[in-house]
Amino acid sequence: MKLLKKIKLNYNFKLLNDLIINNKYDEAIKLITDIKNKDKLDLFLLLKNSQNLTANLPSDFYKKKIIWIISYDTSELTYINQFLNYYLSKNLNLSFLIKNFASSLNDLFVSLGIDNQVNEIKFKDFLSYSNFYQNLLLFNFDKDFLFMNTCNSFFETNKKNFFIHPNITFCYFYVIRDPESLLIRYKNKHNSSEASYDELFNFSNQPYLSKDQENKKFKVFENRTNYNINYNSWIDENVASTYKGKIVTFEKLLNDTQNVLLEILYHLKQYGMDVKINFDDINSFISKNKVEEKNYGALSNNDKKFLNKNLDRNNLPS
Repeated sequence: MKLLKKIKLNYNFKLLNDLIINNKYDEAIKLITDIKNKDKLDLFLLLKNSQNLTANLPSDFYKKKIIWIISYDTSELTYINQFLNYYLSKNLNLSFLIKNFASSLNDLFVSLGIDNQVNEIKFKDFLSYSNFYQNLLLFNFDKDFLFMNTCNSFFETNKKNFFIHPNITFCYFYVIRDPESLLIRYKNKHNSSEASYDELFNFSNQPYLSKDQENKKFKVFENRTNYNINYNSWIDENVASTYKGKIVTFEKLLNDTQNVLLEILYHLKQYGMDVKINFDDINSFISKNKVEEKNYGALSNNDKKFLNKNLDRNNLPS
């Protein structure tokens, strides 16, 4: 780090620390905003080095909230993203952004031009810096709400570092797809039973990198783990209660679209989003946009036996 940057970092950190110690949260937010407007790299350095300082602050400190939209396979999120973008643009008098979490981090790192940093972000980095990554997005996007898509599994470390932070998260939606449907799709995609089994259960224990990340300068790997761990991490009662989770089954979205979209809107309203309920807009969207469902055929008996052997069916939706 250049000497001038180090001096500025120490100065800014002391200012931020003093404001937080004295519960002057509005002034702390203003300091962070002023730094961002002057030099985003200074903001990056300040947030990275003050992660422990900001980790346990009350939600009053955070003026913006992140809403997570999660699924083991993020292609299941397209319809909900389209609906929220259409509906909230018409019925919410606040600004919002809907974007993939990994892509958002990637774009931000590239825009900062941090050439001396490691060009891959993996699970070990999330274990240490997950709160920092969320703060980085929170304070760099001038939006009232950030809808972040991800396939990450939930985690919490004994050092109180979380994949999603309780004081930043507004709520989350976890979209469940029937694993049989996923396996059929993966077999069509890979034309290989072994590869499709591995995508669903990650027997090779490889970190997940989405297709759109493969050719980017900063590769953000996601801790998707495998279907069982991913599913169980988000439907856990304590996680759902703490982070205001809403479980959405893709099959219900397909067959009872209006009610599922209403449930999503009421979940947002329940936790404080001032969004109007307008049935005309909901029905207008549904009439013009059908939930896509491609027919890839049926599973073989061997595939069904494989699923019965490897799925944790105790908690799966019926």
